[in-house]
Amino acid sequence: MSQIIEVTVSPQGETRIETKGFTGGHCREASKALETALGVRETERLTSEFYAVSSTANQQSLSQ
Repeated sequence: MSQIIEVTVSPQGETRIETKGFTGGHCREASKALETALGVRETERLTSEFYAVSSTANQQSLSQ
């Protein structure tokens, strides 16, 4: 699956960053520079992808 960072700007100037295709905290790493540039985060909503374990990490834990 491809990884996407989608930035939406409302007519009122409010911004929203949504990441897709990232697992775990990788979404935060990928969007960090954009969040810093846009200012203070007011809210954060974590999706099920955030709590998903990447297939690589899952395979490593199974092989141990």
